[in-house]
Amino acid sequence: MIINGNAAALAAAAIALGLLAMPADAQTRSQQAEKELARKVPAGSVQACSLITRADVKAATGRDPLREPESAGQGGWICSVGSFELKVYSGANSWEAWESTLKNFKKDKEPRTPAPAFGGRAYFLFLKPDNASRDAAAILVAPSGERTVVLSIDAEPGQAAEATRPALESLMKAVLARLR
Repeated sequence: MIINGNAAALAAAAIALGLLAMPADAQTRSQQAEKELARKVPAGSVQACSLITRADVKAATGRDPLREPESAGQGGWICSVGSFELKVYSGANSWEAWESTLKNFKKDKEPRTPAPAFGGRAYFLFLKPDNASRDAAAILVAPSGERTVVLSIDAEPGQAAEATRPALESLMKAVLARLR
């Protein structure tokens, strides 16, 4: 089945945050994902797919993502590569914009694990599956100047989200090096 770019991006956005919900509130979650994709980006924003490659993902995970980076969101501020998704929030309020996303998806109260190697405010979110048909997911959030970089991955089936930490760290280093 072939999915158009916008539909694939919506699915990736929801999956990356572990936000696929039960059918009763699927409409609301879908609307939230659409709103996220439509977010207006400030001037000087970076196209996320310029910061990550298929080769980077393979080097970080040992697995070929089997597809090239796919851009989404106005100005391409979201990039999906296999099970990874990169979001680059730009502007003086980039951190607040990210926190707003977490709040909209009701993930703002999830426990945070500091990631001091990426700055004093950087952290991991290790998300447990919302239901038995989902896998765990992990997110690494790091500030970089007036940008907030958010990298997420779905864990392998049966794998704890924390097991993805080395891959997230490796990939974030590559992304931040290109951003600077």
